[in-house]
Amino acid sequence: MEVFVARQPILKLNEEVYAYELLYRDSHVNRFTAIDASRATTEVLVNSFLTIGLDRLSQNKPCFINFTEKLLLDQIPKHFNPAQLIVEILEDVSFSDHLVEECRDLKEQGYTIALDDVVSLEQLSNLHLLRYIDIIKVDIRSVSPKQRHEIIHLAKTYNLTLLAEKVETREEHQACVLEGFELFQGFYYSKPHVVSGVDIPFFTATYFQIIEELSVSGREVDVDKVVDILEQDLALTYKLLRLINSSNYQHSNVPIQSIKQAVMLLGTDALKKWLYVLSIEQTERAASTASQFLVKTSLLRAKMCEQVAIKLRAGTRSDGFFLTGFLSLVDVGTKQTTSEAIQSLPLDAEIKSALNGERNLYRSILDIAIAMETAEFEILDHSMEELGIDFSEIFEIYGQAIAWADRLYQEHFSETEDEKTVNEHPLGKMEI
Repeated sequence: MEVFVARQPILKLNEEVYAYELLYRDSHVNRFTAIDASRATTEVLVNSFLTIGLDRLSQNKPCFINFTEKLLLDQIPKHFNPAQLIVEILEDVSFSDHLVEECRDLKEQGYTIALDDVVSLEQLSNLHLLRYIDIIKVDIRSVSPKQRHEIIHLAKTYNLTLLAEKVETREEHQACVLEGFELFQGFYYSKPHVVSGVDIPFFTATYFQIIEELSVSGREVDVDKVVDILEQDLALTYKLLRLINSSNYQHSNVPIQSIKQAVMLLGTDALKKWLYVLSIEQTERAASTASQFLVKTSLLRAKMCEQVAIKLRAGTRSDGFFLTGFLSLVDVGTKQTTSEAIQSLPLDAEIKSALNGERNLYRSILDIAIAMETAEFEILDHSMEELGIDFSEIFEIYGQAIAWADRLYQEHFSETEDEKTVNEHPLGKMEI
């Protein structure tokens, strides 16, 4: 499934790119389609950070993203690295004490905060807020000369950076420079450019199972059960790994060797909040038949790799073999090369090498799973000889892996029409 984000550069005085503003789009057509503001932001977040990736979208420069009051109070920005995200507060928020407090916390954690579409001093009536603001974006086409002078004076008083937006001519640019603006955005420099990527739809069945597990009260979350459910859904696992790599969590640069390690690093509270974000953005999109086949094949490879590793007494590393098999078709799901698809995943170096085709134990076992799946017996014979395992053992493991994958589908992915109706209303079942 193709997803879209538009980006527009924000330039410095020397016309170098300072950052990009990321904008909601739902197709290659470069215009905004009316949609709930919170949903538009969550789609931009997920599509930018978890699907397309900032390395491709912004060359890892910081990104301005609009946040509604609701998303700010839900502390959604705090899930992101402050070096990558500039929190842009929409013009229609009510600057309550609660919101000001949230801005103070963001500022203390190193986030840059911008006020969007400022056209009058009335928007800046809560002066306490200005202590935590870094950038004021002034819509130069909507302000009168008097309002513009007042805003510029206030910005200088509070040592705020002025950003001129909607600049369309050289004359407007030069006037803004003379008035003290330091950042610039508008059609004069560049129109928004649409960037697309391919997303792997997740299954509503696994999504609701995880939500149910994470919503327990009176007892600790059963992490092993959450991991078991995640191991059934390639898309959620892939997004979890992308999230850890782009997040603002301690140890986010730790190489991941298993899905359980990824869950423990992120934490169940953060995982629950992220599933809430995903529910707004994606759960109403049904997974296609092709996606289901992709996930089923990935499950089969994962289980086979895990069981071969256990047979070879790889010990605790068997989780890593499961993850290797599970991610072995991520290039097909994302329509990228394997190297591109896993580049931004915080995977263990040996697992990355294996997925890229380099020889190690992970790759040798994955080759056995692939050769069994495609009936390439010459490759299979060579791999089995290399590892000291015979065909009867491999055949038994393969049969067990098929039975396991089929059972998962019977239990979790064969929805009745009533269940599908419930799944069309994902937020109705959630307690965040």
